[in-house]
Amino acid sequence: MVTLTRYNPQVISLRNAMAENIIAPRGRGLGVNLYETAEGFTLQLPLPGVKAENVEITVQQEVVSLKWETQVQAPEKAYTHWNGFQSGKYQRSFTLPTPINSERVEASITDGILTVHLPKAEHAKARTIKITTTH
Repeated sequence: MVTLTRYNPQVISLRNAMAENIIAPRGRGLGVNLYETAEGFTLQLPLPGVKAENVEITVQQEVVSLKWETQVQAPEKAYTHWNGFQSGKYQRSFTLPTPINSERVEASITDGILTVHLPKAEHAKARTIKITTTH
């Protein structure tokens, strides 16, 4: 039997969450993907049945906060044998390793997967420094 627990909102450092197996690679823990490139991060979170208008994303410095609402309707006059998910309001927050350029954040939901593109703030990006020689 599967037990589902409603998420208790709190800010979680991604490193700490991975160490505690709250968010873990290779399919363990909660289903969250985080990818990093030189330009930024991509965060993916499964939100099946959630409409885009029911999701709120807030970015401040390196903290990304997500709030969403699910609405599940049982068929009229139906007897529930198993209630694996229910209506409710949920929240997740993540602390990223570097600040984000909140003006350029983009998000979309496709096939029940929320994808958030989080460009790094310009001052947080790695730079290659050219060394000049003097005579």
